[in-house]
Amino acid sequence: MASLTDVSIPRDGQLDVPTGWAQGRGAYGGFTIGALIRAIEAKVADPARKVRSVTAELPAPVEVGAATIAVETLRTGRKLTAMRAALSQDNEVRGHAVAILAASRPGAGPLAWRDIDPPSVAPWRSLPPIPLHAGAPEFTSNFEYRVVEGLPVVTGGRALTVGWVRPKIPCAVRDVGYIAGVIDAWWPAAFMKFPATRPCATIAFTLDLVTNLDGLDAEAPLLYRGTVPVCNDGYFLETRELWGEDGRLVAINHQTFAVI
Repeated sequence: MASLTDVSIPRDGQLDVPTGWAQGRGAYGGFTIGALIRAIEAKVADPARKVRSVTAELPAPVEVGAATIAVETLRTGRKLTAMRAALSQDNEVRGHAVAILAASRPGAGPLAWRDIDPPSVAPWRSLPPIPLHAGAPEFTSNFEYRVVEGLPVVTGGRALTVGWVRPKIPCAVRDVGYIAGVIDAWWPAAFMKFPATRPCATIAFTLDLVTNLDGLDAEAPLLYRGTVPVCNDGYFLETRELWGEDGRLVAINHQTFAVI
């Protein structure tokens, strides 16, 4: 077993998609999007320009084997850079992302607030990791889950799930690619309402970064909350959040899922 960091770093525009990270036919979305983000950051090569927002589409499965990632600069200004990356296999685009990277701006005092509160939960150390059932996607074996509420099918009621999640092997690099991988590792909150788990595929993905992981315990999991306010016509919309153990909001993610 390798860490999330080790397996999803492209090198010279090439990515070797390993076994062990699949969700159905292809790699789970967090793997693919994390790799695209890392390719973009390597191209920009400016630590002062941080990834602020990522919009991605996953039109086809990213299969085990060689993949190519092409990165293009859309525009670079004084403080902001817009980049595009496409992952291809067999001459077909399988994953696509546009990222906005920007330098810090004045944002203290009255220009800073947060009108969203973290879930009120038990500390992660007080909760046992849950055993994964036999039908769980392959990639989930790389993660540890400590559930506060919202087990698939079992719970019922509102489409809400909350818990702590971390890779089983700690990652030496906890960058935006890492955050993308972790925020996509949880099961959809729609499974709280479905009569049985169903194959689902992310077709659109937006990640907004609020802060980084500096100062957080590298061994500690992140707190996850996912909600699905609407499901209709074979698609549902989910909002996901990641929180640090210290109560900081790390990222917000919106996904459109197709129910297979």
